[in-house]
Amino acid sequence: MDGELFLKTVGLIAYILVAILLVVSILLQSARVPGFTGSFGSSSETFFGRRRGLDEGLARATAILAFVFFALSLLLSRVGF
Repeated sequence: MDGELFLKTVGLIAYILVAILLVVSILLQSARVPGFTGSFGSSSETFFGRRRGLDEGLARATAILAFVFFALSLLLSRVGF
C-alpha cells in the first residue's frame, strides 16, 4: 500500500510542477498584436506565419506542457486522486 501512496504523491507533485511551468511559459510569451484586432491579422514579427526565436521555443514548450498536463490529469483521475 505504501508504494501506491508514493506513486500518487509523485504524480501529484509532477502535476503541480507542470501546472506552474505551463503558467510561466504562457506568461513569458510576448503578445504578437495587442487588443481584439490580433485575431484578424498577422503580425510584423512573423515571417510567413512562423514565430522566430524565443517565441517559437516558448510556443513549442507550452504545447508540450499542455499535453503533459492533460495526460497527467487523465492519469490522476484514473488512479483515484
